[in-house]
Amino acid sequence: MIDPRHGDVILYSYLWAREHDRGEESGRKARPTCVMLIVAGKDGKPKPLLFPITSQPPRADARSIQIPETEARRAKLYTPAWVIVDEFNTDDLATSWAIEDTKPLGQFSRKFMSRIAVEAAAAIRAGAIRSVPRR
Repeated sequence: MIDPRHGDVILYSYLWAREHDRGEESGRKARPTCVMLIVAGKDGKPKPLLFPITSQPPRADARSIQIPETEARRAKLYTPAWVIVDEFNTDDLATSWAIEDTKPLGQFSRKFMSRIAVEAAAAIRAGAIRSVPRR
């Protein structure tokens, strides 16, 4: 369906970990979602990690990064907005039915993506991250 690039912000039917825990299998609405490509596995192919973006202030215990105005403009988002970094979906974006639109809304800069990666890595080291596979 799409060939995602690192830093793309797409409309994706994100499945929150709490919804997955209740047995739900699809997200309730399409939301802006940040694509982070990492190389994982023996095949050496990039694997997308999909981090949700929200306009609602995150829970006090959630790990998140507030999106600066310049980054929000690049991604065509309203502010205030946050990237949640303590959970993510994994999906095959080439065949996913959860993508709302094949054209990205916009893209975050490499510098901001590095910040997201650092925070996600810290959450992983702390054992405070959830991965929700979509397939």
